Amino acid sequence: MSVYKIFPSADATLYSRFANQNTGLDEILEVSAKNNVETIQYTIGEDPTQTIYNDDLRRALIQFSANDIATIKSFATGSWQAGLKLYLANAENLATTYSIQIAQVSSSWNMGTGKFTDYPITINGASWYNPLSYVSGSNQWSNASYFLTPGGGNWTGSFATQSFGYKDSKDINADVTSIVNRWFSGSINNGFIVKHPQAVENSSSSFIALNFFSVDTHTIYPPTLEMRWDDSSYVTGSLSVLNTSDFVVSIQNNAGIFKADTGKYKFRVNSRDKYPARQFVTSSIYTVNKALPQTSYWAIQDVKSEDLVIDFDTTYTKISCDATSSFFTVYMSGLEPERYYKLLIKVVLSTGESIDIDNGSIFKIIR
Repeated sequence: MSVYKIFPSADATLYSRFANQNTGLDEILEVSAKNNVETIQYTIGEDPTQTIYNDDLRRALIQFSANDIATIKSFATGSWQAGLKLYLANAENLATTYSIQIAQVSSSWNMGTGKFTDYPITINGASWYNPLSYVSGSNQWSNASYFLTPGGGNWTGSFATQSFGYKDSKDINADVTSIVNRWFSGSINNGFIVKHPQAVENSSSSFIALNFFSVDTHTIYPPTLEMRWDDSSYVTGSLSVLNTSDFVVSIQNNAGIFKADTGKYKFRVNSRDKYPARQFVTSSIYTVNKALPQTSYWAIQDVKSEDLVIDFDTTYTKISCDATSSFFTVYMSGLEPERYYKLLIKVVLSTGESIDIDNGSIFKIIR
């Protein structure tokens, strides 16, 4: 029932056409193959025409702090899953189906301070030619994979692949569990590289462009590494379990404002029958707390955008229960500060009926 998000410590785009340029501070990460073929005609010479193949490949590098990765390792228990999320800003010339590859970078690199629009260009960070800073003939990516222009980063291990269909969301949400597991096992964490498959990159006529928000975006959509694991427990003690669709749910201890460094916070859920059966008792029958069914889940929605920043998940957002009440925990550090969020609950009854609950329980994250 735990979801923990971390944000990148660095990211940058590598451009084969601008191979010594750094773009570490751009608000956009590009993952594109915009190759083209040009035929140039000459009026003199033995060869009246010449065909030139131009590669224009763009790959994204994304790094997450080793300290943040170590924190995740200390939290995650049991069966867990890691997902890399990138949010699409715009796209050009999408095919009805396509795929994206993600791999573990095998060399350390420097984000730099450049932007694509810099003039003169900035070269003090990772570029298509170099992982650290461009110096002619030195610091080149070793064992790099490229089409025409040498460089473009390097990687190790197998790819994590996400395929997209015609009606699918075009945001990246790739399962990178195997890569993160290698980091947990001691492999050096140099981040991820995101690219198109080799067959697309090596085609002289490829044209597909994907732009994603970077860590420097001024939106609520920076890349995230999201860890999910199931540490839920369900022990009702003396509590009865709700078994009808007529019930009332409220969050008992929503403080309303939380600092981003609050850490893990446990929300207590009060739930009772809306129309309790009559009983001859001295206390109010309307205050008898009951447990939500074991098939109950929580989610978090951004109030302004209405995006589900943490969606319902039958494995990783299960609501727990102890002898006091139902409850769930939220890691506040994984939410963007200075935003308002709404807590949502879904209850699936034994009859199969699903009930979504929005009782206006809102909180804010501050710095």
